[in-house]
Amino acid sequence: MYPVLFKIGPITIYTYGVMVALGFIIGLYLAAREAKRENISSDNIINLFFWIVIPGFIGARIVYIFTEWEYFLRYPLRIFLANEGFVFYGGFIAAFLGAFWYVNRQKIDVWKTADIIAPSIAIGHAIGRLGCFFYGCCYGKPTNSWIGILFPPGSPAGQLGVPVIPTQLISSFVLLVIFFILVIARRYRKFFGQIFWLYAILYAAARFVIEFFRGDPRGHIWIFSTSQFIAIFIVIAAAIWGLFRRSHHTA
Repeated sequence: MYPVLFKIGPITIYTYGVMVALGFIIGLYLAAREAKRENISSDNIINLFFWIVIPGFIGARIVYIFTEWEYFLRYPLRIFLANEGFVFYGGFIAAFLGAFWYVNRQKIDVWKTADIIAPSIAIGHAIGRLGCFFYGCCYGKPTNSWIGILFPPGSPAGQLGVPVIPTQLISSFVLLVIFFILVIARRYRKFFGQIFWLYAILYAAARFVIEFFRGDPRGHIWIFSTSQFIAIFIVIAAAIWGLFRRSHHTA
């Protein structure tokens, strides 16, 4: 793995950060291009992305702290000093609320905009997961099968000292598939919001399954991991909303 991409004097460029930035840039480009096709100002989409990213990082961190509250009670300064520790669904929910507030303020169609950015979220997340692979976080359970990968000792996954399932690569591939499904589904959209909620259902279902193979600590609620627990409610909410929207509105 290559957690450090390269160094320029005292400056270290980490692969994880590069992948996250690359995912953001590609997602923003695709969303701005689709916005133009939908007669929405690309400037609004660019501004919207900042209302997604900032609340997203904060929300992802808060949910992680909540899931690992016992650890942070013992080491409270780690809340502010630790580099690791984010939960995607915390970021997803916070980003959704931030985006919802912005588009309403700008008097932009909420669900039309959501459809525009949904594929960008998927492709950006897919690229970001590659950063997780290079860093060695978000790893899978130990395995002796051919799919197992032995990470370097200095990485989070490498500390186990045994090959693990590369759930980062599996997640990245699944998100890439979801991206193409959303792009194709856009041609057959029946109502605004359909593509966004299709993304929510597909990702939640995939994440629920992938969580069974994850081996890193990430908190639990009852018999489910935190992400599985949230995924259940997202699938239910998306299905109910989609049925309601389909019966009352058209694109």
